[in-house]
Amino acid sequence: MGDLREIGLDRLPEFRIRFHLLAAYADYVVGVYEQDAGGEVTELGKISETPYFDKSYVLPRDYCWMTGENFDGKADVVAAAMSVYYSDELTDDEKDDELESLSATARKNGVGVSKEDLIDAVRERENDDTASYSWVHLNEFRLFELHDRCRPWVQESELRDSVAVVPTPTSRPDWETE
Repeated sequence: MGDLREIGLDRLPEFRIRFHLLAAYADYVVGVYEQDAGGEVTELGKISETPYFDKSYVLPRDYCWMTGENFDGKADVVAAAMSVYYSDELTDDEKDDELESLSATARKNGVGVSKEDLIDAVRERENDDTASYSWVHLNEFRLFELHDRCRPWVQESELRDSVAVVPTPTSRPDWETE
């Protein structure tokens, strides 16, 4: 949306008009989320409702719903560990207990990772921007996850693979083949 020209309407909510025009005519709406500081929660709320939900997908960085049956490899467990490790609401002892529990749950679900492995993986990313999300974001991501429309990623190199959740068209538009 940032690439679009301003409409120049003083008495109407320009952002809202541009968003609805784009979303209404798009085949798919894909939101890439890297952090919760910004206005993207507005768009996330809009695409999680009709008429856009059925054609919308979310790709959040460092997101993992913290239940073992949703762990699909070490990346998901590391994403959950990052949420625990950087939580301002937990004491160091509580973080330690949560990480131990997380690694035990991961192992029960076929992901061989220890608490120390998780701490090492988190520390490797300490200098990176670590995504953290508000409960509003997490709730919306969970909705998309329940409908298989959410594909988390941890490193930028994984983002392109995450787009695989979005269906591909059965035929290409004429303008692409000309």
